[in-house]
Amino acid sequence: MEVETASPKMKTGLGQRDFLYLAIYLIVLVVLSVCIHEAVHIIVALFKGIEFSQLEIGFWGINPSVTLPQGLDDNVKTPIFYAGGITAGILLLCFYFIFWFRKYRRNPSRLSWALALTTIVLAAEQVSTGYLEGHYHAAYLYGATTLFSPTHLFTIAWMVIAVLLHLQLYPRERLKIVLHD
Repeated sequence: MEVETASPKMKTGLGQRDFLYLAIYLIVLVVLSVCIHEAVHIIVALFKGIEFSQLEIGFWGINPSVTLPQGLDDNVKTPIFYAGGITAGILLLCFYFIFWFRKYRRNPSRLSWALALTTIVLAAEQVSTGYLEGHYHAAYLYGATTLFSPTHLFTIAWMVIAVLLHLQLYPRERLKIVLHD
């Protein structure tokens, strides 16, 4: 009687549980980065001498926002505008390199690869937003209400660059080799 040996199946993607973890991680990371972004606007405004009662916290379209009082000098407004996205983006990049990069190097997995990708893409979005908000504030506000505006295209370009960087830093070949061994 001939016995057939089954070769182990090669898993080519994330499982259902991994997708659930990825979705939860994405939601938490988006909410956290938006909260940090807006909180830093408020903190920098307070450091610049604006009283909390003068700030309007609300939404610009569907985007959370902190509206500054009228008549502020550009030297006061500009650092406040830059601070939110740049700070949130730098914190996400630090998390990406300090936590995910080390984790992937020690023990690569498809899930850690995907979670790290999510982190760097959101970091790129935040840095791009911070730059646009600080340097091109009027275009940033217009872009927040318009789909496929130049500011959205600029942000998408930053996110694509982040994906390319991630592919260089986290080679999938290493993942395949480790999973086969």
